Amino acid sequence: MNKIAIVTDSTSDIPKELVNRYNIRVIPLTITYKDKTYYDGVDLKIDDLLRMLDEGEELPKTSQVNPARFYEEYKRLFDEGYNKIISIHLSSNLSGTYQSAIIAKNMLETDDIYVVDSRTVSFGTGMLALKAAKMIEEGKDVEEIYNTLNILAPKSRVAYALDKLEYLKKGGRLSGTQAAIGTLLNIKPIIYITDGSHAILDKTRGMKKALSRMIKYVQDEGFDENELFAIGTVKDYENLEEFKEMVKNELGVDNYLLAEVGTVVATYSGPGVVGIWFYAK
Repeated sequence: MNKIAIVTDSTSDIPKELVNRYNIRVIPLTITYKDKTYYDGVDLKIDDLLRMLDEGEELPKTSQVNPARFYEEYKRLFDEGYNKIISIHLSSNLSGTYQSAIIAKNMLETDDIYVVDSRTVSFGTGMLALKAAKMIEEGKDVEEIYNTLNILAPKSRVAYALDKLEYLKKGGRLSGTQAAIGTLLNIKPIIYITDGSHAILDKTRGMKKALSRMIKYVQDEGFDENELFAIGTVKDYENLEEFKEMVKNELGVDNYLLAEVGTVVATYSGPGVVGIWFYAK
C-alpha cells in the first residue's frame, strides 16, 4: 500500500492546526532584511514582518526555496517510509520555488514525486494541499490525486483588497505621486491572480466598495459549492467581520475556512488586506 506525503511551501498559509492534523510538510521561503535572513513562519512571524515594513523605506526581500532544501526533505520522507510524495507550490510565474522542487526530484532520479504548480498564491495553494490531504484520507491513489489537483489548479480564484498604498510604493509597484493621489482619493486596489500572475481586478473608492467588488467577482465567476471556500486577512479584523456578513448574506456561504495571510504575501501588501479564495465552477 502506498504511503503518501504532502509537501508545500510556506506561502500556502495553511492554518497550523490543519498542517498538524494532516502532517503536511511546510518548507519555508526565506526573507532577508538588513543583511539578516529569516525563515518564513519559523523565526519570522507576521507581527515581526509588519514592524520591519514600518521601520523605513527598505522592504524585506523574499527568496524561493532552493533545490537542496527540497532534496533534503524528499529524502527524509522516503527514509521515513513514505513511497510517494505530492509537492504543491506557489505559481511558477511568481517564484522559482516550483522549479526548485522539479530540480530536487530530478536529483533523486525518481518518478515517485509529483510536483504541482498551483498557478496561484497564498491559501489558493493551501487549498490544493488540503484537497490532497482529504483524498489521501479517502484512500485515493497518488495518480488520481495528482490529476485532480491539476484539474482544480486552473479553477482556483484568489482576490484581495488592499487598504493601504504605501507598501506598494515601497515595493516600487506605485510611484510616490500615484500613492499620494490614490490615498487622497481613498482608492483601494483589488488584486487577483490570472494566468498564474498578479493583476489589478479593479480600483474602488473606499474599502466597503472593494469588499462589494470582490463579492461580485465571486458571483461573476460562480463558485463550486462542493469545494473549499475561504476568506482571510492581514490584520484587518474590522473589515473582515463586515466581509463575513457579506459572504453569508450575498453569497449564501456560512461554511468557510478562515485563513491568516502569511509573511511573504504581506511583504508586498502590508497590513490592511482582506482576501477571498474559491474554485470557479
